[in-house]
Amino acid sequence: MQDKNLVSELSEQQLNELLTYTPGFSQENIENIKRLSLEKITTKESPPRRRIPMKKIISLVAAAILLLATSTIIFAATTGGGLDQFLSRFNPSFGEFAIAPLYPAYTENQGIRIEAVGAQQIGAVVLVYVTLQDISGENRLTRHMIPDLEIYANGQIINGPRSSKRLNFDESTNTVYYEMRIAGEARMPRTDTLELIVRGIDCLEHDGQIRTPFRGEWLITVNTSYSIQPITWTDIPAGRLHIEYMSLTPFGAQIVGTHSYGDNPGERSFPFLDVRIELENRWRNVRLPGGGGGVWHDGFSFFISSNSPIDLDAVTAVIVNGERIQIP
Repeated sequence: MQDKNLVSELSEQQLNELLTYTPGFSQENIENIKRLSLEKITTKESPPRRRIPMKKIISLVAAAILLLATSTIIFAATTGGGLDQFLSRFNPSFGEFAIAPLYPAYTENQGIRIEAVGAQQIGAVVLVYVTLQDISGENRLTRHMIPDLEIYANGQIINGPRSSKRLNFDESTNTVYYEMRIAGEARMPRTDTLELIVRGIDCLEHDGQIRTPFRGEWLITVNTSYSIQPITWTDIPAGRLHIEYMSLTPFGAQIVGTHSYGDNPGERSFPFLDVRIELENRWRNVRLPGGGGGVWHDGFSFFISSNSPIDLDAVTAVIVNGERIQIP
């Protein structure tokens, strides 16, 4: 028996019913069209219906596909799907800790759109994922541009060591994607929301010079959560260091204290930090690669960053300058 063209067997009313979409539809809709078409035809007898011209069928199906694509984009943008797509596309090291904004978090100025697709605060360390896009059509952004980003928590700017990583530059849409981490002061209080302010977009030239082709103000508010608590220590001796406060998060270790290094030529005038973490049931002595911070005459504050997430449940100790400090 010759196969029927299932779509052509539907009445105009049935076709209109099949082509009525909602934002909740997904990529499975094309298969749903086929399934629903078969169900419509094989259900109980309906009144005689006139055959719809093939041209109209083709145009209706094309409209349905366009509507499906549009509704999928809207659905992703309004339900947090943007972060999921971002993470699946770039697979950033710390993406699992970010949460999507509760509402679209973007701002536009001078034809440059800056959007926050995810953020998180664990202890004093803040993680954000942002995108820069030139929506003017002039393609003014390059892979060498980075936003001069300020982050505010509880109305106070977070000043501290930061790590900025460009994840991708999409030439077709003139969009740059970034992962950024910044460590605030020790014992920084938690906040439900963060304010991200960009006052300029810098460009690193090939000669090493930095210029700022865009100046202005881009302001975005994003939310965080209380999902993960850091491991903390206080008042710990570690050789010639005295650690007043130490915090370990999946992002790295934050250490604040005093040192007894003298100013004599034969002695270091700044503290030397060799920080490792010890894990159970895995490899041991995983070294944290580096960080930054401030050093003064007898005190210091450092954030030692990690290149990959630290599993806090598997940590048994932190080793600072050879001194083993157990989990409290």
